[in-house]
Amino acid sequence: MLLDLVIGLFLGFILSMPPIGPTNFAVISKGFKRQIKEGIAIGAGAGFTDFFYILIAYGGLSLIRAFVPVSVENFFNENEISFKIGITAIGCVVVMFFGVRIYKSKVFEEDKEITEEINEIEQETTTKILSKEEELKKIIKKAPLPKTNSRSFYAYFVSGILLCMSSVTVPAFWVATVGYLKSYNLIDSNIMSGIFLAVGVMTGTTLWFYALTRIISNNVHKILPSTLNRLNKYVGVFLILLGVFLFLKIFHFAFSI
Repeated sequence: MLLDLVIGLFLGFILSMPPIGPTNFAVISKGFKRQIKEGIAIGAGAGFTDFFYILIAYGGLSLIRAFVPVSVENFFNENEISFKIGITAIGCVVVMFFGVRIYKSKVFEEDKEITEEINEIEQETTTKILSKEEELKKIIKKAPLPKTNSRSFYAYFVSGILLCMSSVTVPAFWVATVGYLKSYNLIDSNIMSGIFLAVGVMTGTTLWFYALTRIISNNVHKILPSTLNRLNKYVGVFLILLGVFLFLKIFHFAFSI
């Protein structure tokens, strides 16, 4: 069981590292604003979604169905495709919503005094560039951050779930990964092994997004405010385009059935 947990931790951490997908970009945006708790909440939501998918890959869906009335199960089976399309579409809307919010927000608010100081430093002679660069970093580090939103950890957690669910390939990925690990006897086939693996993946995923948020947050002061605001807008545009792309794929899938 301990080995399953360790393998899950490793997979969750490593597989979350590539900077692609809506969850990574949403967390990166929170890092720009030093909103560490919000970034962790989004990452934990994505980890919980992976946890659920792994349990399904282990046959956990059969266990869930045992507690569901037959009429409800029949209704779900008859409308399974519609449910999948609907849930994925909601995830796409959340991706686009995050993109718009991020695009409109600013990492740093404009401050005339700081802007004037920066302009003065930039106009100094080249013989004082090194010393002025240090002074510039101190000024930028003092730049005021926008007030954080009062939304709860739970709300961002749910957002992380929906962001992860917007990717229709994630369930198939975990089914394939679990099958691969079983085929090489790296994990057992019993449901307890699956639970420990799922807990490990969820923990590893959350740890990576915590590390990502913390790393970005601790190095924000090294980047000019104008550059940070520009990067934040790029992240917003990417999420909007990604949401539109995923929505078009769902639209095409729905009409090809």
